[in-house]
Amino acid sequence: MKNLDLKQFADENRLPIMDSIQFKNWTDEIGKEKFRELLSEYIAEHRPEFPLNKISYDVMKDNIIKLSKFDTSKLCTPNEQSHKDIFEKYDDYKYPYSKYGLGLIDAPSIYNKCSNYFHQELRLNCSSYSFRAPIEVFKNGNAKDIWKCLGALWRGVNSTKDLSPGSYREAIRLGTYVATQFKPVVAKTIYDMTNAETVLDTSCGWGDRLAGFFASKATHYYGCDPNPNTYKNYHKQVEEYSKFFKNKTVKIWNCGAEDLPYNELPDIDCAFTSPPYFSTEQYNKGGDKEELQSWHKFNEYEQWRDNFYLPVAEKTMSKSKYMFVNIMDPKIKGTRYRSSDELVDRFKDKFLGQIGMRIMQRPQGTKKFKTKEELNVFMAMTYIENIWCFGEKIDLFKHARVGTLEAFI
Repeated sequence: MKNLDLKQFADENRLPIMDSIQFKNWTDEIGKEKFRELLSEYIAEHRPEFPLNKISYDVMKDNIIKLSKFDTSKLCTPNEQSHKDIFEKYDDYKYPYSKYGLGLIDAPSIYNKCSNYFHQELRLNCSSYSFRAPIEVFKNGNAKDIWKCLGALWRGVNSTKDLSPGSYREAIRLGTYVATQFKPVVAKTIYDMTNAETVLDTSCGWGDRLAGFFASKATHYYGCDPNPNTYKNYHKQVEEYSKFFKNKTVKIWNCGAEDLPYNELPDIDCAFTSPPYFSTEQYNKGGDKEELQSWHKFNEYEQWRDNFYLPVAEKTMSKSKYMFVNIMDPKIKGTRYRSSDELVDRFKDKFLGQIGMRIMQRPQGTKKFKTKEELNVFMAMTYIENIWCFGEKIDLFKHARVGTLEAFI
């Protein structure tokens, strides 16, 4: 049996790279378990740089300009025109899509680069309550920690069947916790639906809704976020985006939504946010001002709900014509918290219904399904995250509705 010296395959960042032929030959030669073990030990010893997705300035610029020209009505399907079975994370919501669904937004991820350019590294350093972040494992994990992340390299999700930056990222994504990037095109869609000029985002996150704002026809953006690191990046985003889009104003406070000076806000046309799912994602863990994060500040669910989540929604609704909240019930250590029902209960008189934001299923191993056909059926199902909608009565899907008299009135 040959000895595999991974140093011979290391690139300039010390990361072992193999084409599909080399990867197959070495897997056949020493077996995937030995290969996985050696690769894990190599990474733990030599600490190659994490293979971030390289996004150039020109790609970022092109991405957001194309987003600004995109007709978001193409992504929208009114509920009565959808012929698909819709699956939510839970089938016992008090206000399920089957009864309160307004329609679907089925958005691609092709416009994610315009915000990921600024926040990718911070996002991949964000852990959850029970999983370490990808970059943290890569930089500080031992060989066993890294070994747990690499199994997908030898499964079907490695479509290129090689060792490349992309295949590493996909394997690590499945083997660790990756903080979700919100699709900027969905934010643009919501702003377009409401014909918003002035918008509010009480959890600016990874700058995705900020990108959607710049790409939309809205003119004024107000927001807040307590993370000092993302706050610095928002300034970079605004500086660059303002070169492409004129007559936009942005004001972001470096504070939590519970401390936002709502009295300084103008009347808001559309408030749209995706608040922290309690402690599901531990933003800025170990960083400066960690204590200002809601997961740290309100570490019991009832405290988080009663002092952060619902009061912020009340203050937001008091300033806003429309409020849209993307949240699913968080599940922490086996306990589910009914954040969605509690939100609608609080604003039942202003509840319009929910929009289903389609999400792709995580790839599943073939062992879970008897046949490939069963796997394909599972992956083709329409799964959604919920966007809970509140405000004055409005036909949010008017511009997407086709073949009906209402579309022409």
